[in-house]
Amino acid sequence: MRCILSPLLSLLLVAGSTHALADAKLPPSFTREVLAGPEIPEPMDLAFAPDGAAWITARGGEVWRLDTTSRQKHKVGTLESDVAGDRGLHGIAFHPDFPATPHLFLFHHAKQHPQGEYLSRVVRLNVTGTGADSRLDLASAKVLLEWNGDEGAQHVGGGLLAHPTERALYISSGDNNKIWELKQYYNDPKNRAQSTGDLRGKVLRIGFDGSIPPGNPFVGQPGARPEVYTRGHRQAWAFSFDPITGWVLLSENGGDEKDDHEKVLRLKPGANNGWPRIFADGMDTLTRTNRVEGFETPWFSYIRGQGGSCTGGLIYRAPKSGSAFPTNFHGGLFYSDYNRKSVRFAPIDPATQRPAASQSFAQNLPGGPVTLRLGPDGALYMIEYGGWFQATTNDAVTRIAFKP
Repeated sequence: MRCILSPLLSLLLVAGSTHALADAKLPPSFTREVLAGPEIPEPMDLAFAPDGAAWITARGGEVWRLDTTSRQKHKVGTLESDVAGDRGLHGIAFHPDFPATPHLFLFHHAKQHPQGEYLSRVVRLNVTGTGADSRLDLASAKVLLEWNGDEGAQHVGGGLLAHPTERALYISSGDNNKIWELKQYYNDPKNRAQSTGDLRGKVLRIGFDGSIPPGNPFVGQPGARPEVYTRGHRQAWAFSFDPITGWVLLSENGGDEKDDHEKVLRLKPGANNGWPRIFADGMDTLTRTNRVEGFETPWFSYIRGQGGSCTGGLIYRAPKSGSAFPTNFHGGLFYSDYNRKSVRFAPIDPATQRPAASQSFAQNLPGGPVTLRLGPDGALYMIEYGGWFQATTNDAVTRIAFKP
């Protein structure tokens, strides 16, 4: 998977009616609804088209369209994908001008790759038809960016964001390190996550045609890849864009020790987020006592404890139409944790512009949320994943709606 799999390796090392709806705990007047069940096998990510339909990727390579009102769904196409380990079809994003510009962006791992390696690939495809007649034009596929990695290591990333005003595509990549070799690479400036000449352990930023957009911070630097936007990421997971502030947020999985932190980062061009040299807010990864200066402080983080995996973070904004959440949630941070099968809420302090202490919102979900999205109707949409590299009856597309 888009690696919650060092999470799934270390956090797992850690049909609608089959879901234990009564077990999920929500605030009064909130409901959890199952929109699609295990007929979409191993769902991974979700994006909304302008008509309000949710488009969903399945790890095996399928792309589905779900009408969130009628709950009718159909498969729009299949992109052959390598599903060994934590790989597969992951991120999805629409061109901001869709459907006038009928482009869909996908992040997957190519089935054909060199022995001992994997091949991460970001592709752009055309969509033909509308509504229930929508289909992927596989012949139109254009590879925008690809890179190889060590198939024996973890963390492959896979998030996408088509930025509506920058007209650029953000891509998350994992560090692809072997977690059991941390002592060998934690202070190596040439390590994959730290080196600007390597696309792994990064947020990457390219044009919608694969070109290098203005503002990329390492353009022209000797040995640096021009696609690199930020570095020092362990397992960069999923993006969200807040149209009010213009912030791009990134959820990221921390290390595997109890004092490591799960994070929601506010991206800044050129930022070095420190991994593997540091964890949490600047603590040395090996001594776990010394503070190391010179790295970006997480915008929001929480201690991993007995297990955690932050898989989503978004700022709640009231919809133009639909049923908004109560005003105390407006402008605050919702974030999801796969391992804890939960969604929590943290108000944002207007003085510091950072999240304050969090509070429980949705607990005891049947499947761990791997995706958290704000729907055009004001509901929170989740993809809940119940398995470990395999489909289960707890795989589902769900939403949390407010119904006073």
